[in-house]
Amino acid sequence: MTDRDDRVATALPSRTLTATAQAATAFIVLILVVTANARTAAAQSGIQDYQNYCAECHGLGGKGDGPSRLTIPMNPPPNDLTVMARNNGGKFPFDRVVDSIDGRKSIPSHARLQMPFWGTTLQKPGKEFTPESDADVKRRIDSMARYVESIQQK
Repeated sequence: MTDRDDRVATALPSRTLTATAQAATAFIVLILVVTANARTAAAQSGIQDYQNYCAECHGLGGKGDGPSRLTIPMNPPPNDLTVMARNNGGKFPFDRVVDSIDGRKSIPSHARLQMPFWGTTLQKPGKEFTPESDADVKRRIDSMARYVESIQQK
């Protein structure tokens, strides 16, 4: 083998590794973009349900200042949903929010009775608690939670 052959033989694995690393990096970036877009889409689809079911108490901006708080005595008052991540060490408590919106996971306190059990309320009429209805309810509640995640204060 000549010196040139040795250089070519050494360069080929290096080029292959570089190409593989670039492909892997591109794949990871693609996954991150798709995940971010999916979360954004879920948040967008959750806006309508949030406005229809949550804003009356929590307010359009999620500050706990909805119009019902002026006419319905609520003790405790509706939570400021925009500070949930901050109050949880900077991490949005997604699963806890989903469970809270759903309302069926734990035995509620008296305070919880002020907030509807959306996991029950959102069931499809005539198909309540079927796999199809439960899947739709889960999707809607996840979307509402993604919307609440999107309004967190930075």
